[in-house]
This record gives sequence, C-alpha cells and structure tokens, in this order.
Amino acid sequence: MKINDKLFNKNIILKEIKDITPKTRKKIKVYLGVDMKNYYYLLVELNTKSKVLVQNAKDIIEFVTPLSDINFKNNKKILFIESQICSKAKEYLKQNGWRVL
Repeated sequence: MKINDKLFNKNIILKEIKDITPKTRKKIKVYLGVDMKNYYYLLVELNTKSKVLVQNAKDIIEFVTPLSDINFKNNKKILFIESQICSKAKEYLKQNGWRVL
C-alpha cells in the first residue's frame, strides 16, 4: 500500500510529499509532507519482519532526528509499521511526540 493511501485512510491529506530517505541498508523510508493548513509532517515507513522493540524505537528516533533538523522543525511525526510493535516501544514513541499507525 502506498503512503498516500495510508494517509488517506487516516483522513490526512497532504498537498506535497517529498522523499528524503538517505541511502542506507535499513528497511526504512522517510518522507516530508505539508498538509492543507501548512502543518509539516515527518512520515516514517518501517518494513521489518521482526517485532519492533524499545531499542528499535530509539534507533528510529536517532536515525530520523538529523533528517528533520536539516530542513525545518516538523509539527507532526507519524510512524507507519507493517510488523508488530511492543507496547513499551509504542509508549516510548508516543512520549517522544510520535503517532504510531
């Protein structure tokens, strides 16, 4: 499923989406988007086969932080995960301002 379809299912409509994924071996894609009210979204799509644990959540935040600081301050951060996520990892992400879908 494409990122636009996932956002549309959650009633989030972006007028502009830019792929800012750096070259890496990790199965992660990073997008920067702007909605109709000019709020900025940092979208992270993670495709893993194993369950996402707290350490993985810390790695994701560490990986994405330099990307978001380069451009401008992001208003909303959303993480799309295809696999299962540990409840502690989900809580950790929410405490750091992430929305997990």
